Amino acid sequence: MSRAILRNDLYAADLSAWAEAQVRALHEGRFDDLDHDRLSEVVAGLASRERRELRERLQVILTGLLRWAQQVDLRCRGWAATIDAQRHRVERLLRDNPSLAAAVPNLVAEGYPAARARAVLESALFDESFSAACPFTPDEILTAGLYPDPYGDDAVRGAGWWKSR
Repeated sequence: MSRAILRNDLYAADLSAWAEAQVRALHEGRFDDLDHDRLSEVVAGLASRERRELRERLQVILTGLLRWAQQVDLRCRGWAATIDAQRHRVERLLRDNPSLAAAVPNLVAEGYPAARARAVLESALFDESFSAACPFTPDEILTAGLYPDPYGDDAVRGAGWWKSR
């Protein structure tokens, strides 16, 4: 039986065992034993997975910030915790994959429509309640502890008034 058939069978039967076999072949310099086509697919998939995860986490942050800005009387520690937990995960993702930092503005632009639609769904507010274009800069989106206050409620009620909720 040829090596290619064995690789195909192993890939289909047990991805983990296939990956370990590929690692062993790389470490041992057995480049002819590598499943080049599948390896390139897997590596490409890893890159797009990291990008997709970053976009999805940015969408969660954006949804939270949109609701925070528009649903002032519903603000609570849970919302702040969700926003900041996602910010922390994005920070870690960017630390592990520094090349993705340059993609943040584009991923925000790509993800904003979905975040806006989710904010509409979760809040039961009208589409017009939320800006058609993203109202936040990438720095604002990623800055821990930064929450929008477009109506000046924090100035009137006192900073952190929502923390008692």
